[in-house]
Amino acid sequence: MKYMIKGTALIIPEGTKKIGFTDICNYIYDNLIEEILLPSTLETIDANTFFDFTELKKINIPKSVIEIGAQAFWGLDQMRELIIPSTVKRVGKHAFCNIPQCKLVIVGEHQEIPNGWDAEFAANVKEICFVSKL
Repeated sequence: MKYMIKGTALIIPEGTKKIGFTDICNYIYDNLIEEILLPSTLETIDANTFFDFTELKKINIPKSVIEIGAQAFWGLDQMRELIIPSTVKRVGKHAFCNIPQCKLVIVGEHQEIPNGWDAEFAANVKEICFVSKL
């Protein structure tokens, strides 16, 4: 599937259901990518997908995502906020780790870590907060 680059944004096209490290690594390494726009059709973010891409500043995880793999968002030094829908059913170990400036915002009805999320899904983040809606 062909991805598009617009300025410093990488756009993953509608219809994409799964994304992994090998899908985006050449785009990230060959260009200054600060933002990734994920489609509303995305269901799975594989393990290590955004691992250590230190220039990334913005990623919105759509409500369609049901699984986020281990270490998927590890080491995003420039990331300040990640919004995660609580409708995600599975989150792997260390999926959101070593993002020291990042606030994780979990959007949903409950004010607790959803069932199916690894107990060690986040470490070395600035803050984790819960909101009912944005």
